[in-house]
Amino acid sequence: MRALWRVLGVALFYTAWIKRQWMWIVQSIMSTVGIVMLAYGWGGHDIVKTAIPVYIIITTWSFGANLVAQMVGYDRVSREWERMVASQLTLFEYFTGIVLGALPFVLPSIALLVPIATAWGFGLKLITIALLLSPLSMALGTFLSLSIVLRIRNPMNISAVTNPLVTATTFLPPVLYPPTVLPEPLRSISIAVPPVALAEITKALSIGVSTTPIHISIASVIAWLVTTGIATLRVLKWGLE
Repeated sequence: MRALWRVLGVALFYTAWIKRQWMWIVQSIMSTVGIVMLAYGWGGHDIVKTAIPVYIIITTWSFGANLVAQMVGYDRVSREWERMVASQLTLFEYFTGIVLGALPFVLPSIALLVPIATAWGFGLKLITIALLLSPLSMALGTFLSLSIVLRIRNPMNISAVTNPLVTATTFLPPVLYPPTVLPEPLRSISIAVPPVALAEITKALSIGVSTTPIHISIASVIAWLVTTGIATLRVLKWGLE
C-alpha cells in the first residue's frame, strides 16, 4: 500500500504541468481529428480503418520517446533526480509515477478514437489490438530516447533531442504510409525502424494487412527492445553514483 501511495505521489507531482500547459491536450486532440480527416480525404473508409490503430501506436511511441524521456532528462539536468533517488522511491515507482502523471496528455486523443471507430463500424478489435500493443510501443520509445538523452552530460534543451528523434522515426519512414511506396532495398531496410515494425504488427493483427512478414517485424521489435533496454540500464543508475 505504501508503494501505491508513493507512485500516486509522483504522479500528482508530475501532473502540475496540466495547469500551465493544458493547451498541449487540446493540441493533441486537434492533431487526432486532423489525422482522421486527412486519412478520410485521401482514401475514405479503408484508409481511416488502417490509420486509427497505427496512429495509436505512433501516439504512444511519441509519448514514451518524447514526453516521458523529456521528464526524466530534465530531472537529471535539474538535479531533481538526486532528490528522487534520496527518497524512499524505487526506480519502478518513479517511472510508473511519471507515466501516470503524463497520461492526461495522451489519453484524451486515444479515447476520442473509440467513438470514431465505433461510429464507422470498425469494431472494438481494431482499438483493442492497438491498446494492447501500446505499452510495448511506449516502453520501446522510452528506452530508445533515454539511451540517448541520459548520455548527455551538459545541460541543454532535452526536447532538441527528443523532438527530432520522434519526427525521424514516425514521419520519414513508412509508418503513416505503406512501405510499398519505397523502392528496394529501402522497403526492406525500413522494417528496422521500430515504429515501422510496430505499425506492421498492429496492422497484421487488427485488420489482417501487412507488407512485411509478421515474424520479421516481431524480430525487429525484440532486437530493439533488448538493445535499447540494455543501453538505458547502463546509464540509468538509481542510487549513489
